[in-house]
Parts: sequence; C-alpha cells; structure tokens
Amino acid sequence: MLRFALACFTALSITYLMLHHPMASASTSAPAVNTVRIATGEFAPWTGKDLPHSGHVNHIIASAFAAEGIEVEFIYLPWKRAFEETRLGKFDATSYWYENSERREAMLFSDALIVNRTVFFQRASTEPIDWKSFSDLSQYRMSATLGFTYTEAFYQAIEAHTINPIMVPSDIQNIKLLLAERVDLFATDEMSGFYMAAQLSIDPRKLRVIEPALNSPEGYLLTSKTHPNAQWLIQTFNRGLKKIKANGSYRNILDRVDNSSFYNPRVSSK
Repeated sequence: MLRFALACFTALSITYLMLHHPMASASTSAPAVNTVRIATGEFAPWTGKDLPHSGHVNHIIASAFAAEGIEVEFIYLPWKRAFEETRLGKFDATSYWYENSERREAMLFSDALIVNRTVFFQRASTEPIDWKSFSDLSQYRMSATLGFTYTEAFYQAIEAHTINPIMVPSDIQNIKLLLAERVDLFATDEMSGFYMAAQLSIDPRKLRVIEPALNSPEGYLLTSKTHPNAQWLIQTFNRGLKKIKANGSYRNILDRVDNSSFYNPRVSSK
C-alpha cells in the first residue's frame, strides 16, 4: 500500500513539473508559426498588390510581424470575401478594417494601425462648402463609394433623404464625376482620394478637402475569434507594432504619405 502511494505521489509530482516548467508553458502559448497568411484587398495607397511593400498599412503589418521573427503572405481578394474567409478561419488574419458591431462580434482586433480621415472633396475652383450637419449638404449633388465604411450618421442621412449620393464602385469614378461637374462633392478616405486623382494625372490642387472631416476612423488587423491561435496572433502583432513605433520604422513609413506625394507633375499638366 505504501509503495502504491509513493508511486502515485511520484507520478503526480512529475506531471506537475512538466505542466509548470517554463519551457512547457512557452510551448503551449507560442505555436511554431513562421508565416502568417493575411487576406487583404485593394485600397491604395494603404493596401494594394502592385504597390511598393503592398501599400503603407500592409508595410506596417509586415514590419510589425518581422520584428517578432514572422513572415507575412498577403492574399488579395474582394473585401467581403477577405473578411468572410478570415472569419471562417481560412486565413490567419485580414487587413485592414474599421470598427463596427458585426466585426467586433466575430473578430479579435489588434491595436490601432493607423488613423484615417474620411472627408468630402469638392472642386477647388468652386466656392468653399461650409457644413456642420448633413442638412447643410442637402442642396449639393454628391457621390460616394460602394463598399466603403462610412459613419452611421451618414447612412441615417441617406435613409432620411437628407442627402442622396450616387453610389459608384470606385474613387476614380467619384473624381471623374466631380471634375466633369456632374456632382459637387464626394466622400472617401482623404489619401485614397488624392492617390486616385494622381492615377488620372490630376493636379491635387484641383481638389479641395472640406472641413471638418466626416470622421477619423482607426484601422485594425483582425483575426477570427474561432482561430486556434487568435490570442497569440494579436498579442504577437501588438508587440511587434510597439517595437516598430519605438524604433522609428512606423513613423518612417507614414512620413512618405501626403496629399501631393502620389502626383508627378511631369506626367501631365491637367
């Protein structure tokens, strides 16, 4: 009986040591991951398959993971599919998204990657538009981008028929409508609007940003709550993000972005 008790005690002691040894704890909390696969989409200059470093935001993401010794593979998909397939666990994460209730319910959010500005653009040749509420904009012809995340107040103003924007598939179409004088203003991300203007060789001085901004949303890396390594992915990324902010890499990436940085005046004099 004594031998049996001693044997049981020895077995329990070994099990306890195995479970509480520092190396055992590390192996369960840090999966052997060398590469993460991130679903993303086209939203220049922030994300884009043909952009340097896959766009400024994806450059930040890759740099943050690299600071933790992890490589990133970006897979470009339509935005809705990128979100849904990540939610279902087909990808490790998806880049990048603004916050809403649907996303909060299904996904874990990283620390904020960036603060964007959603603004209204008008032609610089026209009288500046002054607005404080959507009722101030009801007299103007407006367009907006399908699939873009605007504010709840923006959608409520549409439902109330306070504003009646033409919804178009891309910011390039918004700019073409504006310069053709078919609309008076359009709403989109500030730097995306200037980038798309540059793709049409349009001098950014032909566009005016109307203040105040519609909003200043934060962008995040998301992973599905059902992903087996969800907590580890977010914690690892957040650590890397802090490192690149501390060493100046983060600031160096964003310092390259302003409203004229995409435009080459030698290409066209439009």
